[in-house]
Amino acid sequence: MKCNYTSFLVCLCVLTFIEGYGQSNLLNAVDPVEIGQKNIDQKQSDSDSFLEYNLIDDRDILWSKIVYEFIDLDEKLNFPLLFPILDDPNERVRKSLWRVIKENINSGSITKIYKGDEDNFNYPMSLNEAKEKISIVMDYPDGSSIPKEVSSEDISGYKIKGMWYFDKKIGEMRYRLLGIMPVGEDLKQDEELDERNTNLFWIWYPSIRVVLHDAEVYNDKNNATRISFDQLLVSRRFNSYIYKEDNMYGNRFIKDYKKPGLEYILESERIKKEILDFEQDMWNR
Repeated sequence: MKCNYTSFLVCLCVLTFIEGYGQSNLLNAVDPVEIGQKNIDQKQSDSDSFLEYNLIDDRDILWSKIVYEFIDLDEKLNFPLLFPILDDPNERVRKSLWRVIKENINSGSITKIYKGDEDNFNYPMSLNEAKEKISIVMDYPDGSSIPKEVSSEDISGYKIKGMWYFDKKIGEMRYRLLGIMPVGEDLKQDEELDERNTNLFWIWYPSIRVVLHDAEVYNDKNNATRISFDQLLVSRRFNSYIYKEDNMYGNRFIKDYKKPGLEYILESERIKKEILDFEQDMWNR
């Protein structure tokens, strides 16, 4: 009994240690700098788990609808996209979605960036313009200058644009994520204003899938089974509400024809139900 109890304590300590770090190669590292480094088999496994977007022939699309959604980071289900909110440069593994995006824009790995006041990707934004949205030098009346950047805690949510479509070739409804836009603090806006959240910029999502596939999402249930940010977004493991859809009324916003509150929520749910019901109706015809 004593041996079993001792073994239990050892296992508990090991699990606690792993839970605290949650990093690959933790048990094999002979030097702390090796923590987080993946071996050849792990890299191959990651490569195999990346699902390329299939080439879709327009003639195979029987029905489609483009919807625009907002992912609210205040909702608990969306916390994996938000935390950690402190962008500690010494933390090599755990990162928020915003930190991954920000670091890859600064490094030049993300370039397909578009202005946030238009959602059809018609107006490209230069890398320098995007960087100015992320980090600027604040000049104060006393003559001092202080660098400031948008941190993870300044991001309130993400807007996404995607298409639901029925592929008649395989006979099922599918979803394709097309664009993502961080919504956060506008560094150039007056600090005294209560509402400082703004549309930062759109990013063409297919161009950043590989980048997001290399960044893992924290799993509070089991550290040994993590997924990437790309897997989370593509498989829609988040909660969101629709704020606009493509329609005959010029793709108007729901807020333009429904009152805030219950009416708005019901309209968003109606659109979701319409999409989900289409596949069911196909098999009942």
